[in-house]
Amino acid sequence: MSLILHIIIIASYFVFASAVALVAPRVVPSLSTDVAPLAAGMLFLACAIAHLVYAQANRNQRLLQDLTVVRRQTREIAEDLLNTQTQALQMRQTVDQAGRAGEQRVSEMVAEVKVLQGLIEVFSRKQEASALAAGEVQLAERPKLVAVEGGKAVSAPTVEDFGVVDDPEVIDIVREALRLDRIDVYLQPIVSLPQRKSRYYECYTRIRSEDGTVIGPGQYIGVAEREGLVSAIDNLLLFRCVQLIRRTQKRNYDTAFFCNISRESLSDTAFIGDFVDFVSENPDLAPKLFFEFGQSDIETAPPATIGNLARLADLGFRFSLDQVTHLNLDIQGLSAKNFRFVKVDASFLLDRNDELVGDIAREDIKKMLDRDGLDLIVEKIEDERQVVELLDFEIDYGQGYLFGEPRLSRTD
Repeated sequence: MSLILHIIIIASYFVFASAVALVAPRVVPSLSTDVAPLAAGMLFLACAIAHLVYAQANRNQRLLQDLTVVRRQTREIAEDLLNTQTQALQMRQTVDQAGRAGEQRVSEMVAEVKVLQGLIEVFSRKQEASALAAGEVQLAERPKLVAVEGGKAVSAPTVEDFGVVDDPEVIDIVREALRLDRIDVYLQPIVSLPQRKSRYYECYTRIRSEDGTVIGPGQYIGVAEREGLVSAIDNLLLFRCVQLIRRTQKRNYDTAFFCNISRESLSDTAFIGDFVDFVSENPDLAPKLFFEFGQSDIETAPPATIGNLARLADLGFRFSLDQVTHLNLDIQGLSAKNFRFVKVDASFLLDRNDELVGDIAREDIKKMLDRDGLDLIVEKIEDERQVVELLDFEIDYGQGYLFGEPRLSRTD
């Protein structure tokens, strides 16, 4: 209420009291003219006090309402400030996480480039060595069986196998594939039995020529061995396996990969040293990667190679024994070296007419492996009949075209 309105109301009280003072003696004869002004003054004072009380109460009510509004606004401002601080904190945490993730990714990329640099150096050394040794290497000196197409072992081919061992075109295709990154990785599932659920994947390499033709190991492995390029191919396969692990981790896909490593790669102390340095900074790789070695490679490995194997085992890597040709297995020794799988061919267990050389009977192999914590993988399973017969051995895992053929790994 404005001040002018208060003045008007007070003036009306004065007019009303004055009128009472003038009229009262006439209405009440007993009221003298001396008392009437006093009564009028008391009436004016009473009206003024009543008005003051009313005005003060009205003012207090308005102040209370204003205070309530101020409190509500203060609470809203505090909530907005808290939300702003929370958002700022979340944004700062997001930026920090992005920064740390970026730093980690840069570190990983630098480490991976270091491994790839080691691969290139190996490739260069092999090229130089092959150039110096040209004409001195004999075809008869080709080494062991090599893990190839779909988990099937193929012996190092002779000239008659494809007739182009001495053709420079084949050598050029392999070298160009290494140089221009035209070596693809194919994955074949390893399934648990009897559930047939994919648990692991084995990695294989195939080479693409310039016109897109896919060349399997049976066509190029002889030339690669002769020219000393098998180690370079193995190392590139290892590099691709690391990339596969990175992609599966981003998608929270829980699986692991088997990577075949030749004796040459395992004995390359320089490369193993670089890889050990890389893995030391990325310990999450060890549970996702199994290195697979041939039985003859392990049995005839020199101390330096066994030392490299121990370095990998110390970092948490586990191994698989492949290309088993006899059952004279030192299972306890394999377990001590961190071997966790033994892989045998289906025909190796099922061919009753084939006399096995070894101290362990076919029927006891699974039981003997279980004692020392090793699992049995049977590969080259091609039909349901084999599965039925193999279930009698209570095998842990199966692999072969029956469960899935090797497929090109995705690059995204």
